[in-house]
Amino acid sequence: MNSFDWQEITKVRKVVSSDASHCGYAIAEYHDNIVIIDHGAKFREYIIPKSKVERYDGSDVYLNIPHCMLSSFDF
Repeated sequence: MNSFDWQEITKVRKVVSSDASHCGYAIAEYHDNIVIIDHGAKFREYIIPKSKVERYDGSDVYLNIPHCMLSSFDF
C-alpha cells in the first residue's frame, strides 16, 4: 500500500480519475478506504480502496481508475 498521509488527503481534497475527470472530494478515511462525496447534478458517495489512489500532489488526489468505474464503489 502507498505511504500517503491519509489524514492530509481526507481534508476535503479534490479527487481526479485516471481520465482526468473530477470525481468529488475526499472527506474521510474508513479502514483501508477513502470516502468521496460528489455534489454534482446528483449527490453521490463513494468508498474507494486506498489501493486505487495513485498519487497526491498536495492539493489534488489522483485515482488509478477511470471515472466510469466509480459507480462500482457507490454506497
